[in-house]
Amino acid sequence: MYILIVNEIPLGRALAAELVKNGHEVAYLDGNEEYCNMVATELGCLTILGETTNIRVLKEAGIERADVLLAVLEKDIKNIVVGLFGRQFQVPRIYARLNQEHYRPAYELAGIEDVFSGFHFMLNNMLTVIEEPTVRHVMTLGDGRIEIAGIDVQQGSPFIGQKISAFWSDKRYPQGALILGVLNNDTQVFSPAREQHPLKENDEVFVAATHDEIRQIVHLLNSRRKRMLR
Repeated sequence: MYILIVNEIPLGRALAAELVKNGHEVAYLDGNEEYCNMVATELGCLTILGETTNIRVLKEAGIERADVLLAVLEKDIKNIVVGLFGRQFQVPRIYARLNQEHYRPAYELAGIEDVFSGFHFMLNNMLTVIEEPTVRHVMTLGDGRIEIAGIDVQQGSPFIGQKISAFWSDKRYPQGALILGVLNNDTQVFSPAREQHPLKENDEVFVAATHDEIRQIVHLLNSRRKRMLR
């Protein structure tokens, strides 16, 4: 794929490095000469120094033939402008970094549906570390609102010895959450939810859910264990 990265922050340079390593054809556009020289030297990909929202510069960077456009700029208005140019040149896939949440409707009005935000990712991670130390955060999906997390089965859990279906069938289980499977931490064997192995102490239940749903699952799974937040 031909991937055009329009960048002003370290994230874009890291993305460029990984995409080049994975064999993609990458063009990197930045307004900072030092960063452009760094990328050109270290990665050897096409690097363009210029105004990131200038249509002539974007055409020089190959926006007209790009398969993917990544707008990773410091200001939302710049990301929106770059995304609009991407739509003008019918780039099949356009992704933009959302910096401030109140700009989300503007992205939608511009037809830029694929936005990603570090805000919810950091917020939910910090809340999880503080409030739910038995939860291991794995990754986020979409704009960070959906998380994949592993939840420890603690001593005294009422679901120990029961099949995982007994857990998700409980009326207190949040219906929007999806159980992916169970990791046996003794054998390091992961079993998909459909295999219905009985839960054991120290197993890790992997779920895809919102932050609030994960909190509900933790409290349900380990409802007999008294927890105290210091």
